[in-house]
Amino acid sequence: MKPTTFAGLAVATALALAIAVTTYAAQNRWAQPKVSGQPLFPGLAAQAGRIARIEIKQGEKSLTLARDKDGWTLADRGSYPAKADAARGLLVKLAQAELVEAKTRNKERFGLLELEDPEGKEAKSRLLRLTDDKGATIAEAVVGKKRYDAFGSSKSGTYVRKPGDTQTWLSNADLAVSVAPRDWVQPGVMDLTAAKIAKLTVEMPGEEPLVIQRDVADASKHVLAAMPEGKKLKETGGIEAIVRAAGSIELEDVRKPTGAGEKAGTARIEADGGLTVTLDLRKQGEDYWLTLEATAGEGEAKKTAEEIAKRAQGWELKVPSYKAQSILKRRADLFAAS
Repeated sequence: MKPTTFAGLAVATALALAIAVTTYAAQNRWAQPKVSGQPLFPGLAAQAGRIARIEIKQGEKSLTLARDKDGWTLADRGSYPAKADAARGLLVKLAQAELVEAKTRNKERFGLLELEDPEGKEAKSRLLRLTDDKGATIAEAVVGKKRYDAFGSSKSGTYVRKPGDTQTWLSNADLAVSVAPRDWVQPGVMDLTAAKIAKLTVEMPGEEPLVIQRDVADASKHVLAAMPEGKKLKETGGIEAIVRAAGSIELEDVRKPTGAGEKAGTARIEADGGLTVTLDLRKQGEDYWLTLEATAGEGEAKKTAEEIAKRAQGWELKVPSYKAQSILKRRADLFAAS
């Protein structure tokens, strides 16, 4: 980023954060009386324009948000777009956060507050670091668990400490600091209601294709194409469950395409309006990753395809194992024993 561009962005960001802090305090009329203490990060609001990255570490997991001229991205996930409000909201809370109650200095008790060493393999604590565009640290803290309703109904606090400091604190800020990518992005990639899906074809290596189509007699239902004579389905809702699973996709993690893992299967959705969505699933270890391609003709279907493509095309998305397994059903497993 050019220095002049970053400088302009920095000024705008600092002003926006200052306004956000003031506006939040003014509009939050129904809050409990303010509980005050010393600032967690003195002068942070004034330095907001320098903040270029938000780094979060928890054990072996990490996540980095980076700011550019278009907003915030997941820097360590190929710069996948992040929700601007999520990053901005965290910075506002950090700028407002105050240390209101000193807690234990006993390291043996840090774990009770989830303030143990964040580098530990099983750590529940998180190391939060804010840096500038040169990598210099602006602020950092170890963030622990929340204390719900600490300052009255719906007013939670969060346990914190500074790295290298044995003094722990209860802050008056409700801090959401997570290493889970889905907490920083729009996790919903596709949400097609079953009623809009006319046909679903599931193909798995070495298996007969599973074809599900809309029931001609009842458009609100789906049936298995070419139902074998004398066979019965194990459960009547099984077909609809597959359709619903394929039509609703949310990501857990994201990365640039790698092609890693073994091919698990493909699901092809043909929906109303000429919308076609193809999900290619791969299994890497115990994880399932998918790539997604959406095309359509005109009108609302085209708009839907464009929205799906904007969020998913050109990326590999990690989905929950139960989701992948709900889609990748063997045709033979749907039938009741004879």
